[in-house]
Amino acid sequence: MKSDAFLEFLARQGYRIVKTESCYWYNAQPGFYFYFPYHKLITPRNEELKSLLEKEHCIGVRYFTPMDHIGKESFMFVCDDKKYELLSVDTHNARRQTRRGLENFAIKRMEFKELAALGISLEYDTLIRQNRAPQMHEEKKWRLYCSSAEGLESFEAWGAFTGNNLASFLIAHQMEAEYIFLHQSSATKYLPLYPNNALIYYVTKLKLASPDINAVHYGPQSLDGPISLDKFKVSMGFQKNL
Repeated sequence: MKSDAFLEFLARQGYRIVKTESCYWYNAQPGFYFYFPYHKLITPRNEELKSLLEKEHCIGVRYFTPMDHIGKESFMFVCDDKKYELLSVDTHNARRQTRRGLENFAIKRMEFKELAALGISLEYDTLIRQNRAPQMHEEKKWRLYCSSAEGLESFEAWGAFTGNNLASFLIAHQMEAEYIFLHQSSATKYLPLYPNNALIYYVTKLKLASPDINAVHYGPQSLDGPISLDKFKVSMGFQKNL
């Protein structure tokens, strides 16, 4: 699968997209450009980076590169175990929590219109838990995010439900043979029943069983999220891919 769908997803949200020799870049945060596709290592020349910084008036860029290249050490969370199962999940609490989550919740594919309506309260809950104050325009931004994914090839939304109530969701995108988790949120009141464990386990197992997918990516090292977020990813069988 080509990057066209993801580029369209970014463009619909109003991001500025720039193409250089190594990859695509977009203004993910004020003053900072991130690269795409995320799963590929790049080694941009100094001249390439200097040109990007000057032309786009940005103060920094983030990308993944080999360890011997200039930059700060970081990592991506990846699971490529094609035999992924409950035994792949950390035996200390996470395996028990995942079993309970699967007993408590039904995992279903969602339409993005449905997610736009049901997911906003989970967005607020997650931001508050992570000490990130929701902004006045959060609902408008959220609805734009969902509508930007609607109808695009290889974009999917998954939810953990108890009855008609959405407890947790994730949005993902398949790029070539890599399945990438883009966004996840959950309702605080359901966390003691482990919807996140159930959702991540179910989708990861399903996708790794597909011959079209080599690995599932659970995002890069968090720069501003709680440490517990990275610990959760490791407990669910994801490895730090340096």
